[in-house]
Amino acid sequence: LEAGGHWDPEDPNPWTVAQREAEEETGVEIAEALHIDRDRPHIPLEISTHLIPENTGKKEPAHYHYDFRYAFVAVSELVKPQEAEVTDIAWIPIDSEDPRLLEIWTCLAKLRQFKRI
Repeated sequence: LEAGGHWDPEDPNPWTVAQREAEEETGVEIAEALHIDRDRPHIPLEISTHLIPENTGKKEPAHYHYDFRYAFVAVSELVKPQEAEVTDIAWIPIDSEDPRLLEIWTCLAKLRQFKRI
């Protein structure tokens, strides 16, 4: 899973939520966002919808999550994962054949199409 979280009331738009959560969870400093349309930065690369099963431990019913996916460039490869949120973290080169990239392949293709990577 990519870094992610929930929209807080003070968040102005979904891409700032994505950036904040990426920085908080991974400790990575973001240099810039890679928007597919620089004039409309709020447009995500992808929106993923998936069912979250009931969690009786948290007293949460089954519900849907809507993941707005954005891409960012990091200042460096230095990571300081938030241990309470992150159980595994890895840098994966975007030109590799690592199977973990399959889930975000459509996002990478869009970035290539719009010449952002």
